[in-house]
Amino acid sequence: MTTTPEDNAGTRFLSATERLFALFSGIAIGVIMLTVVADVSMRYLLRQPLAWSYDMIGTYLMVAGFFLALSDTLRHHGHIAIDMFTDKLPRPMLHISQGVGYALAVAILTIIALQAGHRMIVAWRGGDLISASVSWPTWPSYFLAFIGTALIALRCLIRAALHFRSCLTGKDWPGLLYSPHEDQPEKE
Repeated sequence: MTTTPEDNAGTRFLSATERLFALFSGIAIGVIMLTVVADVSMRYLLRQPLAWSYDMIGTYLMVAGFFLALSDTLRHHGHIAIDMFTDKLPRPMLHISQGVGYALAVAILTIIALQAGHRMIVAWRGGDLISASVSWPTWPSYFLAFIGTALIALRCLIRAALHFRSCLTGKDWPGLLYSPHEDQPEKE
C-alpha cells in the first residue's frame, strides 16, 4: 500500500483549511468584480460612484484574494517553478535541493507571518484606521496576510520534511514532485 502526504490527520486538516481559504479567496475576487461593476454602473448611470469601493478592494479584498490562495496553489503545484535542470538531477540530489529550498522558504515565510502578526496586534491595539472616505480598520489586512503566510509556511515545512525523508529512504512520495507531463495524454 502506498501512502501519500495526505494520509495523516494533520495534513488532511491542512488540506481542508487550504480548500476553505481558496474558497474565501475566490469569494473575495467575486466580490471585487461585483463591487467594480456596481461602482462603474453607479458612476456612469447615476453619477453617484461608490466612494468606498476602491479602499475596500485595496485594503481587504485584494489581500484576501492573494494571501488566502497561496497555500492551496502550492498544494496543487500551481506556483511558477523553474525546473530546467531538475529532471537531470539524481533523485537524492533532487530531494535535497527541494528540501533545502522549502526549508529556506519556511524561514522567510515565518518572518513575514510574524511581522504581519505583530503589525496586526499593533493596529488592533492602536485602533489604526485608513485615511479615506470610510475609515476602515487596518488590522484585518494584516490578519489575512498573517494566516495566509502562516499556512503556506506550514505547507512548505511539510514539503521540506517529505523531501528530506524521500532522500533518506529512497522512496518518492506520490504527489510530492510535479511533472508537467502527468496532465498530458501520452502520444502514440
